Amino acid sequence: MTLRKKRTAPLLIAAIMLMSMLCTLFSYPASAVTFNPNFTISSEAAVMINLDKDAVVYTKNADKKMYPASLTKIMTAMVVLDNVSDLDNTYFEAPLAVFDELYGQNASAVGLERGEVVSVTDLLYSLMLKSACESAGVLAYHVGGESTANFIDMMNAKAKAIGCTGTNFVNPHGLYDDKQYTNANDMALIAKYAVENYPKLVEIATTPEYEMHATNVHGEGWAHIYHTNSMLNRSSSYYYQYAKGFKTGTLDESGRNLVTLGSRDGNNYLLVTMGSPMYDENGESVYHHYDDHKMLYEWAFENFEYKQIVQSNQEITELQVRFGENSDFVRLVTSESYSCMWLRTVDTSRLTEKITIDESLLNEDGTITAPIAKGQVFGTYSLSMSGEEVCSIPLAAQDDVTLSQLAYSWDKAKQFISSGWFVAAAAIAAGLIVIYIIIFAVSKKKKKHRRVKRKRKF
Repeated sequence: MTLRKKRTAPLLIAAIMLMSMLCTLFSYPASAVTFNPNFTISSEAAVMINLDKDAVVYTKNADKKMYPASLTKIMTAMVVLDNVSDLDNTYFEAPLAVFDELYGQNASAVGLERGEVVSVTDLLYSLMLKSACESAGVLAYHVGGESTANFIDMMNAKAKAIGCTGTNFVNPHGLYDDKQYTNANDMALIAKYAVENYPKLVEIATTPEYEMHATNVHGEGWAHIYHTNSMLNRSSSYYYQYAKGFKTGTLDESGRNLVTLGSRDGNNYLLVTMGSPMYDENGESVYHHYDDHKMLYEWAFENFEYKQIVQSNQEITELQVRFGENSDFVRLVTSESYSCMWLRTVDTSRLTEKITIDESLLNEDGTITAPIAKGQVFGTYSLSMSGEEVCSIPLAAQDDVTLSQLAYSWDKAKQFISSGWFVAAAAIAAGLIVIYIIIFAVSKKKKKHRRVKRKRKF
């Protein structure tokens, strides 16, 4: 029997701290505008992402505090895969502490027993398909350096590095604790990160069924497990051929949570729903979360397309130009194009246009002064729908406009002539001339008077 591999807590914590420092924060997929379908879903919160264009196409209460239940196990699996490279040949023994924690909680289980030695591969399959809480405990205990608390620190560090802002973990299996919470936005971030960075996890989480291997306690064929997502089960009334994986999470406190992938005709989506009711008004179990996923996928597949909303170099407006050598105006055009996922039933003519010019670049009369360089940005062109901004594109000059030195110099001369300083100086000069004339006239008169007096003496 292959011995289980041990890892020390200090090395693991140091590694996860280093990862946290070096990892780029993953931002939530940008969405120009989200749309509402013509039906209502039962889930309290939801986020739907088009993975091909990295665009959110639908949200509902996306920031509302929710309880993840077994969706927690997606993060558990990622931390395990960060720290175990050889899944098939790494074995962990199930310690008593794991079963003590889960005792009496009616936790979902695959049937492991104390002292049973199981490969990490089998533990991950039972974690993601059967939602086995004891498998989560075994993985967390050993990957955390025989400390579940250390593993939980690693989970929270990972969530922070991914970009989650409303998530906190206190256990690796998702059983209810009021201090373990998330929201649909964060859960979409976690699931999207898992899909894009962990191909092995995607392989495991989208497998409909799996046969557990023999152990020191159980023989061959001891557990044939099926995915808890009934949308993958062909014999189920909830089967949906375009859905894949990914993880269910169910508690009385959380309601029914579900993460799936959906693909049809080359279009790929990730859908997170949380808080679908467990029971109807008669106390009967209901599974409306499956209906939510099917309806949202059908709506997206049938109605969304990748559409160009704004073309590059599209003429939007023009500005008057002062002192232009070759023109007295300049056309402003869009400096780039913009495309996004768009609902076919929504006419883009309904979009509201807004042109914003940077007033710091304008003269008092609303003109601009040459020279102007082609591509010089003067403002923005934005489109919105129902008050929600779809896009904002820089507006740039379509052509160069050179400066007319003659017109510029003549304007400066006119400005100088009409300036207060020039008028004052001219007035002073005129006054001095008048004074000079008066003085000159008086002086000349006095000289003439003296000549007359001298003549009389003779």
